[in-house]
Formats: sequence, C-alpha cells, structure tokens
Amino acid sequence: MMSKENFLMKFFKRFTTSKQAAQITSPAPPPDEIMIRLLRMVENTDDVEIGCDEVFELLDRYVELEAQGGNVADLLPFVKKHLDRCRDCHEEYDALVRVLEATSQQN
Repeated sequence: MMSKENFLMKFFKRFTTSKQAAQITSPAPPPDEIMIRLLRMVENTDDVEIGCDEVFELLDRYVELEAQGGNVADLLPFVKKHLDRCRDCHEEYDALVRVLEATSQQN
C-alpha cells in the first residue's frame, strides 16, 4: 500500500510538473479545471496500491513476462495499474522495453 507521504510527494511532483509544463506551452488551467483533475486523481485510486519503489523492483520481471507473452495484467495487476497512472514509472517501463527489443534484435 502506498504511504501517505509517498502519495503526497508523488501528487505534488505531478502537479508542479504539470503546472510548469502548462506555463511553458499554454496558460494555466482555470481553478475549476484543477479541481476536476484533482478529483479524478482521487477517484482513480484503489484501496490497495503499490508505490514507485515496489514497481521499480518488479519492473524487469514485468517486462520479461510481457515479452514472453505472459498476461501481465493478470499476473502483476498492481504493477499494471501503477504503470497506467504513473508517468515516471511508465517512462522506465518504456526504456526497459526498448533495451529488451534492441538486445533481442542483436541476437
């Protein structure tokens, strides 16, 4: 389960990153839009979740199982849900997939 501190740090990191990106590319969204985003994030939480540290520990196994044709959504559902929601972990996942693909093409 994700600790409250981990959740808050992740939330503020995501919020400030989005805010900084929005300032560079477009005006900040109105306060109502920010509140809607926040409520959607809260609504999309589950009773049981794993944090970035736990996902990072399982990520290589997840990518290998996926490459072997395993149904990772059934085998590691909490990792799948986390990757669907966490941009940082999904970037790590994408990098591992690219490395595995490049390695398999060389063999």
